[in-house]
Amino acid sequence: MTSTDDRIATESGPTQDGLFERVAHLQNAMHRLGADVIRLQTQLTEIAAGPDPAPEQEEAAPATPFIFNMSREDYKGELADLVTWVNEFLVPVYVGAGEDLKGDADGRAAWCPVWWEHHEAVGRLHALRLAYRELSDTAVSGPSGPAVWHREHLDPALERLRSPRGPFAACSATKGHRRSARSEPT
Repeated sequence: MTSTDDRIATESGPTQDGLFERVAHLQNAMHRLGADVIRLQTQLTEIAAGPDPAPEQEEAAPATPFIFNMSREDYKGELADLVTWVNEFLVPVYVGAGEDLKGDADGRAAWCPVWWEHHEAVGRLHALRLAYRELSDTAVSGPSGPAVWHREHLDPALERLRSPRGPFAACSATKGHRRSARSEPT
C-alpha cells in the first residue's frame, strides 16, 4: 500500500487564491495515479509471465481468499483489481460524482479520494466485491441475488464507510485524505 503524504496542508494552511484546494486536488490526483501504477505493474507482471497453459477440463474457479489473508504479492494484485472495481463501477454507479462525493448536512462523511489508505475500507470493499461476484450471478444466486446484495451488503457497507464515525470521517472532498484519529500509529 502507499503511504499517506504527511505533508498535506492543514486547515490553517495557505488559502490564498484557492491554493490549498489546488494542492489538495493535485495530491488526490497523485494518489489516484499511484493506484493506477500498482494496477499496471500487476498487469505487466502477468503479461511477462506468459499465458497460462490451457486446462484439460473446465473447472470452477477457486474461491478468492479474503484480502487480508493473502500473501503480499497476491494482496497487491487483488488491491489493484479492487481499486479498478471501486473506481470504475462502485463509485460512479452507487456513490456518485461531484457533489455526491462530499459530506452532507445529515452527517454523511465525504467519500475519501484515496480510500485504499484506510484498512477498514479495503476490508469492507473487498468483502463487498466478493459478495457482488457471488450474488450478481443469478445462475448461482437465483433471481433475488442482486436484491440481497443491495440490501445485505451494499447499503450497510456504504453507510458504515461514510458514517460520522466511519473511516472517512476525517476526509474531505476538497481537502482530501486524512487519517482518522483512531487510525494514527501509537
